[in-house]
Amino acid sequence: MLVDFHMHSTFSDGVETPQSLLQHAMEHNISIMALTDHDEIDGIDELLSQPSIVKIITGCEFSGHYKGKDIHILGYNFDRRHRGICEFIDFFKNKRKSRIIEIINRCNEHGYHISFEELQKLYPHTKAYGRPHVAQLLINHGYATDVQTVFSTILSSKSPCYVPKVKLSVPEIIDIIHNANGLAIMAHPKLINNDTYVEELLEFDFDGVEVYHSKHTKDDIDKYLTLANQRSLVVTGGSDYHGIPNRYPHFLGEFTVRSEQLTDFLGRISENV
Repeated sequence: MLVDFHMHSTFSDGVETPQSLLQHAMEHNISIMALTDHDEIDGIDELLSQPSIVKIITGCEFSGHYKGKDIHILGYNFDRRHRGICEFIDFFKNKRKSRIIEIINRCNEHGYHISFEELQKLYPHTKAYGRPHVAQLLINHGYATDVQTVFSTILSSKSPCYVPKVKLSVPEIIDIIHNANGLAIMAHPKLINNDTYVEELLEFDFDGVEVYHSKHTKDDIDKYLTLANQRSLVVTGGSDYHGIPNRYPHFLGEFTVRSEQLTDFLGRISENV
């Protein structure tokens, strides 16, 4: 079977609705999938409301920090009605909107004339705005040619227009996931850009590592597979599909993982059902 346990919809910084993602999953013979929007779970209900032969696993990509680094933690198969999860999501919804408004205000202060109203018109179906949405608005105004350029200049972490996300510590997020009976997985370790930190982080109570990821090379896969096996952690993977133009994967189903590569992870999910 083909599976994909990492993707984003219009409920965070993806460009496709949950229904569209599900349709593409079926078209590309994906048997099991998880929608993992950033600090958001409302899209899961929309996904589950659709008739489908694809098995849906509850998921979310949580924002954490460690020694000044952004650390993303994938939660799977948790109770999405759990009080701790709901309080976390409500808190971040409010913070996310205020952050985008502040980014837009700072852009205007530094000569990039955009507005929140324009953002809403450009993405009328988006439930939660992020940097990629603001980046596209800046591109439309001619301030840059592509999203990556915006991220490395106007909205880079060193830019006066940048506003950092509110993030919890890694152990706090792991506890929230575990208290809701879910599995806590380190997302895309290569993107941490510091393998010493990766090894230090794995001393926390993670259940697994996202070994198979669209930005991991074969050498990366071998390295993180070894780390996971040494620590008896489950292995998972996904495309991290957003639907952003010119960003790989270009469509859902272009990067998938075979279920036999994730046997232990799938077993743990079955145990938690």
